[in-house]
Amino acid sequence: MQMHFGKLSKVVPVRPEKILKAKNQLVTDFNALLADAEELLRSTASTSGEAVSGARTKLEDTMQQMKARLSDAQTAMSTGLDRTATATQAYVEENPWKVAGVAAVVGLIVGVLLNSRR
Repeated sequence: MQMHFGKLSKVVPVRPEKILKAKNQLVTDFNALLADAEELLRSTASTSGEAVSGARTKLEDTMQQMKARLSDAQTAMSTGLDRTATATQAYVEENPWKVAGVAAVVGLIVGVLLNSRR
């Protein structure tokens, strides 16, 4: 069951906690990949040869681009979360009784579900 809250439903994703968890896992995996690539670059620093040198340069450039994109993505995500929090706060301030009513209904449903399991 999906509830719609006007402007808020356009800003708030259906499952923000899953999106946040996936984003955090992606950032963690990406940072691990970068660390491994940096370690590979350090370990091949003494290796000579034009092909190795060219590959190292290309990898270094790609890593710098990836770091910049990751930083941009983190900034965009942070901005999006700030907008969501602001929109949520504004909605709650404009519609306190609706929010209280929805919270009461959700609490009632959870209470009934928990009580029915006993």
